Amino acid sequence: MARFCGEMNSTHLIANAKEFQQRCLLQGKSLLTDNVVWTSEYCAELIHCFIDNPDAGNGDFFGKLEGQLASVSSEVKVLAAEMLWFMFLCPSNTGPASKRQSIERVFSWSGFQIDPQRSAQYLSDDALTGVGSAGTAYNTGRWRELVYCIRITEALLKLNQQQRSELFNDHQRFAEWLESIPENENRQLRHMLLFLFFPDFNERIFGKTDRRSILLHLGHVSTKQYSSMLASEIDARLLALRKQFQVEYGTADLDYYVEPLKTKWKKAVPSTIDVVEEPKQGYTVTKEGQNFKSLNKILYGPPGTGKTFNTIDEALAIIDPGYLAEHSDNRSLLKARFDELVASHHISFVTFHQSFSYEDFVEGLKAGSEGSALSYSVAPGVFKTICERASSSYSDAISVDDFEAAILGLQQASEEADERIQMETVRGKKFEIEYSGGLTFRVFPHATESTDPKYVASIANVKKLYLTGSKQEIYNTSYVEGFLLYLKKHFGLKAYSDDVVKREPIANPEPYVLIIDEINRGNISNIFGELITLIEPTKRAGAKESLSVKLPYSKEPFTVPSNLYIVGTMNTADKSLAQVDIALRRRFEFKEIMPQPELLAGIDVEGIDITNMLHTINQRIELLYDREHTIGHSFFMPLRNDPKIERLARIFELEILPLLEEYFFEDWERVGQVLGDHLKTDATLRFVNEKYSDATVLKLMGNDWQANGFRPFQRNIAALMTPEAYIGIYDSVES
Repeated sequence: MARFCGEMNSTHLIANAKEFQQRCLLQGKSLLTDNVVWTSEYCAELIHCFIDNPDAGNGDFFGKLEGQLASVSSEVKVLAAEMLWFMFLCPSNTGPASKRQSIERVFSWSGFQIDPQRSAQYLSDDALTGVGSAGTAYNTGRWRELVYCIRITEALLKLNQQQRSELFNDHQRFAEWLESIPENENRQLRHMLLFLFFPDFNERIFGKTDRRSILLHLGHVSTKQYSSMLASEIDARLLALRKQFQVEYGTADLDYYVEPLKTKWKKAVPSTIDVVEEPKQGYTVTKEGQNFKSLNKILYGPPGTGKTFNTIDEALAIIDPGYLAEHSDNRSLLKARFDELVASHHISFVTFHQSFSYEDFVEGLKAGSEGSALSYSVAPGVFKTICERASSSYSDAISVDDFEAAILGLQQASEEADERIQMETVRGKKFEIEYSGGLTFRVFPHATESTDPKYVASIANVKKLYLTGSKQEIYNTSYVEGFLLYLKKHFGLKAYSDDVVKREPIANPEPYVLIIDEINRGNISNIFGELITLIEPTKRAGAKESLSVKLPYSKEPFTVPSNLYIVGTMNTADKSLAQVDIALRRRFEFKEIMPQPELLAGIDVEGIDITNMLHTINQRIELLYDREHTIGHSFFMPLRNDPKIERLARIFELEILPLLEEYFFEDWERVGQVLGDHLKTDATLRFVNEKYSDATVLKLMGNDWQANGFRPFQRNIAALMTPEAYIGIYDSVES
C-alpha cells in the first residue's frame, strides 16, 4: 500500500488528515478551537479578501496575508490558519518548527487561543514532519495553492453532508470531482489531498515531473499520451503499476522513492553542475506574419524585459509603420511621434490595477451639483471614449474631435459672457443656457417664470445625438436638439443627418490604439463586463457576425469598431499565462518578450561581463523555479551610460536581491544558489551568508538544540562593492 513511505512514518499524518476530514469538512468545526469556522459564510469572506483582492505589491506572503485578513472576522483568520496547516502536512522540505511558527502566526491574528491538547496532536513535530518533498515552487507559489484550497472548500460546502461523505468514501469519484476545481491539473496540493484522504490508492508523489517520469520509464506511456492524460487518469495508471510491483515483489511495502523501485525510474543526480546547458523551451509561441496586424495582442514575459517599452513600437507599427521603419534606430524620435499620437487622441494609455473597474473603463455615473442639488450624469471611460473616436473616423462628416472642440468653445463663451447664451428648439421655442462646470449645461426656458427650473442638457446626450442621430433614452430632447443646432450654426459642427447616414463609410479609417499596461493585474471580468465578447475580430462593427450591446448606464447601443487595436502587457511573475482569465486568453494573441542579455554586450564594469552574469543567473532561476520568473535585461540598462561598480551595487541591493527574495520566500539558500554562492570557496564573495556560525548557535542554544527550521541568513553588503563577487556568479560555470 502507498501508506509505506520508507523511513518516514505516515501513520500520524494520515490519522490527523482523517480527523480533519471528519471534524472540519463534514461537521464544519475548527480543528484547533471549539468554534465553527468551516462554513460557506466564512469561506465566502475569505474569497473576497484573498482571491478577489490579491496583493501584487512588495512584501512576503505572510506580510501580505496579514494585510488582506486585517478587516475580516476572527473565524476567517482561524479558517486561513487551518488551511495552511493542511497545506503544510505533506511537505518535508520545510521543517516542523518553521511550519508551526507560520501556522501560529496566522492563528494569532484571530485573538483566539489554541487548545493545548489539540496543539500537541496537530502541531507537534511528528504531526508536521511531512512525508515528501514538494519542491521550491510549492513555497514560492504558496498563494496559488491556497487559492486552490479555498476553491475546494467552497465547492465542498455547496454539497450537503451526505454528498460530502459519499465523496470521501470513493477515491475515484473524488478525483473526478476535483477536475471541476480551477487549476486542479497544476496544483501539488491536489496530489497531497488524495494521498492523505486515500493513501491506499494514491502515491506520495507531489510533483508533476516525477509522476511523468515514472509513467514514461515504467508505465509504457509515451510523452504524447501523457500530455493528453487527466490527473485522475495518471492516478489510475500509477495505481495499476503499483499493483504489478506488489505481485512481482510479494509485498505492499513499496515506495517509488525507496529501493527496489527508486533506481528503476530515477537516475542519480550529480551534486554539482559541471556544465550549464541552455534549457529547452517549455512551450511554443507562434510568430506573427509580417503583414498581419492583430487587433488584440498581449506582450508577456518576466519583469524587466521591456514590455511597456515595446508598446511604443507596437503602436507605431499599427498607426505609422513608415515612420517606424525610417527612424527605427532613433528612440527619441519614435517617442516624440508616439507622444504626438497620444496628444491627438489616436493612442490612449491606461494601467489596470486592483481597484480599476467597469465604471473607469467603459462608463459610470459621475456625481455633480446643480446649484444646491446633487446630480448624476453618465461619464464615459477610457475604452468607450477611444471607441467613439475610432468609430467617428469611418465618416468624414462627423468627428469626436470637432465635437469636443465645439463644446470647449461653448463652455468658454458661456463663462466669459455677461448674460446667458440664447438658443432655440427645433420648433422655435427660445431658451437660455448656462455652464457651471461638470458634464451638463443648465437650461432656462423663456416659457417658465421660475428662476431655477432645474432643466439640464447633458453633454453626453448632445454627443450621442451628434454621433448616432438617435433620440432614444435622451431626456429633455427638445433642448438637446436645440443645443446641437446652435453648435452647428455657431461652431461649424456638422450635425447628424440623413445625408450622413447615406454616405459610404471610409474604406481605410484611421487606426486607433489602446494600450493596457499590467492587464493581468485587473479583474478582467469586472472591468470588461459584457464587452469582452465584442472585442473579438468577428464580433466587431462591420464584421459578418457583428454584435452590439446596450450599455447599463447610458442605455446606448454599443459596438467595438474594427479600427481599434488593443495592446496589453503582462508580467508573468505576477501571474503565469496558464492562470490568465480564459475569456481573455482566447481573444488575444500573445507575444513573448523574454530577457535578452545580448543587449548588454559591451558593458564592462571593472572586468565584470554583465551579459554572461545575467545569462547565468537566468539559467539557474529556470532550474530552481521556472522561466517565467527570470530577470529582464532592462534592470541593467543604466550601466550602459554609467558602468560603475557603485551603480551595479545599487541595482543589486535595491532591485535584484529584493526580487529574488520575493521569488524564493523563506529559502535564502536558493537565493544564494541563483547567485552562485554555493560554488564560491571564499565566503566574503557570497552575497548571502548564514547569520550565525555553528559556534554561535552552540553558545546561544546549547548542545541539545536541533535546528528543524531554516537557518537565518543575511545579506553580505561588502560583496556588493566587490567585482570578484559578481564574476563568481558565472566564473564557476565557465571553469
